[in-house]
Amino acid sequence: MQTFKMDRLAQTCREWEQKVVAWRREFHTHPELSFQEAWTSGRIKEELGKLNIPYDSLPDSQAVVGIVKGAFPGKTIALRADMDALPIQEESDVPYKSCISGKMHACGHDAHVAMLLGAGGALNDFRASMKGEALLCFQSAEEVGGGHAEIVKYLDGRGGVDQIIGLHIWASIKEGTLMLLDGPTMAGALGYNIRVKGRGGHASRPDLAKDPIKPACEMALKISSIPSNFYDVLDHSVVHIGMVQGGTMGNIFPDTVTLQGGTRFFKVDGGRTILSHIKRIAEGVAKIYDVDIEVEELPSVPPVINNAEAAARGRELASQVEGLEADKAGQPICASEPYGYFLLKYPGFLAFLGAMNEEKGIVWAQHNAKFDVDEAALRKGCEFMCRYTLDFLS
Repeated sequence: MQTFKMDRLAQTCREWEQKVVAWRREFHTHPELSFQEAWTSGRIKEELGKLNIPYDSLPDSQAVVGIVKGAFPGKTIALRADMDALPIQEESDVPYKSCISGKMHACGHDAHVAMLLGAGGALNDFRASMKGEALLCFQSAEEVGGGHAEIVKYLDGRGGVDQIIGLHIWASIKEGTLMLLDGPTMAGALGYNIRVKGRGGHASRPDLAKDPIKPACEMALKISSIPSNFYDVLDHSVVHIGMVQGGTMGNIFPDTVTLQGGTRFFKVDGGRTILSHIKRIAEGVAKIYDVDIEVEELPSVPPVINNAEAAARGRELASQVEGLEADKAGQPICASEPYGYFLLKYPGFLAFLGAMNEEKGIVWAQHNAKFDVDEAALRKGCEFMCRYTLDFLS
């Protein structure tokens, strides 16, 4: 892409900045939970219509895909933004505070939607000289691990895409910084339940009962040792139990105890390997205590693994955005999200845009009731997505 066009792009994104900030505040004021984003989806479609960007509404979903088609044939790139909020009562005192009790945009998805709309508007200004097409994918239900399948099906129905990119606001990264790593950048996750079935009885006669509490406790301790004893030490991993349920009184052995936990890992097959160890340990402990068990696998997501070539080009282009510095030295994030499904299908990356500003008091972590973002980041994120898109399509 010629330099003069990229210079014009920077000016174009500056012209869109106020609109992007206004969109972000509007979406922040009206949060909607996963699978319930009807108002959000409607506003996205309304704004795409005003921008003269055609769009498709995905069946059985709140997802929307805008289509910015260049005047010349070429490649196809997808840009992803998620749009759901969280069941959190906002505690911050800002003019754009959530007006819906018990719901809040505490993860930056309001900013993601606003930046992608802004990127769509800016890219549309270059359509006459643009090759190929950019698909603006607004994803529903990311917070609960959903929404990806509908978009993948839609993209496959169009013949797939050559690359996909995503940009995620991140609260622990300073504003003005873009973290874009090669390879693993977010952990995969897999959850599980273990039901330990014994035989209830009076606590004074354990010999007449089958106490499920003791084996459940032993399972919890042994399972937590999987990363250091049984799983690949070269893959950073976590195995945890966050819920133990069982019993009604101190002198009663219950019939059943339930453990619920999860795993985090950075290799594509890591979850299955860890789950096999969980089952083996649980079965061994159950045999010793003469109790029965059921191990249930809960929904999972794969790790987010960036394409190194795309990430390197992204960092190079990020350095051309005024006020933005690319960071390759950051650490992978152990949180998880379903964006990894896209990268299993198509090459691309997920980058993290810094939104922390200590001087402005914007320091609260994702999913905190006081979470906010430094809106100075929005123009930079919008321009970064546009720069990468135009460079890739050219």
